[in-house]
Amino acid sequence: MKKTNSALQCKCDSQSGFTLLEVIVALAITGFVLGGLFSLVGGSKQLGWRSAESLLRATRLRAATNFALLENEYRSVELILEDDSLQIVPKDILEKPERKTQPSIFTLQAFEIVDDDRDEVITGSRWVQLDLPQ
Repeated sequence: MKKTNSALQCKCDSQSGFTLLEVIVALAITGFVLGGLFSLVGGSKQLGWRSAESLLRATRLRAATNFALLENEYRSVELILEDDSLQIVPKDILEKPERKTQPSIFTLQAFEIVDDDRDEVITGSRWVQLDLPQ
């Protein structure tokens, strides 16, 4: 009986540990998992940067639109944006006001906000004050 136990013990000692093939497969699986995780982290950072850029762009566009709406009605409006990437271009008056009992001092005017960097044009309309003789 002692021979059987020593034979089993010897067989167990020679098979303890992993084979080279098992180690290579485990490293390959670990590499795939870590590569996928790193690409997800990198993608989420890029998505965060893009969303921050789009939020900044939307804020600038909103500020330019607000400035365009206030620009001709009040003559002393300060320039809101420091960069010149967005240009406000006034267009024609949309409709000549009909004269009823009193002359109308306000009318609608079309305007465009032009972004030369992205080749975008945003159109809108605003109320402007007419210069009427008193």
